[in-house]
Amino acid sequence: MFGRIWEMSLKTWQAYWGDGGHVYLFLLCLLILFFLKKNAGGRRVFGVYTLAVLAVFFCPLTAGVIAEYCIGSSVYWRMLWLLPTAPVIAYVCTRICTMWKNAGIQMALSALFLGVIVLAGTQVYVAGNYQMPDNREKIPYEVKALADLIREDAGAAEKKKVAAPEKAATYMRIYAPDIEMPYGRGSRGSGKSAAKQLHLLLNQEQQALPAQVTALARRAGCNYLAVWVDEDGVDEAYEENGYALVGVVEKYHLYKRVRN
Repeated sequence: MFGRIWEMSLKTWQAYWGDGGHVYLFLLCLLILFFLKKNAGGRRVFGVYTLAVLAVFFCPLTAGVIAEYCIGSSVYWRMLWLLPTAPVIAYVCTRICTMWKNAGIQMALSALFLGVIVLAGTQVYVAGNYQMPDNREKIPYEVKALADLIREDAGAAEKKKVAAPEKAATYMRIYAPDIEMPYGRGSRGSGKSAAKQLHLLLNQEQQALPAQVTALARRAGCNYLAVWVDEDGVDEAYEENGYALVGVVEKYHLYKRVRN
């Protein structure tokens, strides 16, 4: 188990820094920090704090607890936001520059350090990094289409409550806050066991049984269902269980409850 967590931490560290060289510049400045004279305050503020964050990040015990029970392994890289990368680099470069009282030397060293910082980074304004979004909320097209289908079908007066897989539900909350859901992200916020079971069924890898999904959807008070469908005959099975097909977006099939 510890081996798996260590591997996750290492991959997260590598993915976070990418191909840039700022990580090496940061670690070099951190090393220099402990050799600068008259620097007890800097070592306490930056050095000890940074080492503590790195210890928590790489320690399998703390990493396992944080990744599994606090923020999730998919966003464990956010722990690295705690590192004072820019302050450490800026502090060490400033201390080195001010070792000389000559203004010319200080300006030359400042220009040198600025150049190193620029060259250590990677260009972000390149083709492929940016694209024109389909909508101002910058959400996937299929989620917007699903929400528009629900709004168009329900109208202004009818209640709109949908259960959808996590990938669609997360973005739909941003685009269409008027559409209710039986659960929050990761099934949080729901006191009903039916809603949590429904969340599990809609997010499992294999196709869920329509009879189970519709039964839980009724208990959770959902009059719409957005289901990822990759098998034949699913629409007919949902209709037999009281949910008729409204429309299809990519592989998302939108159903509406037509009978209790």
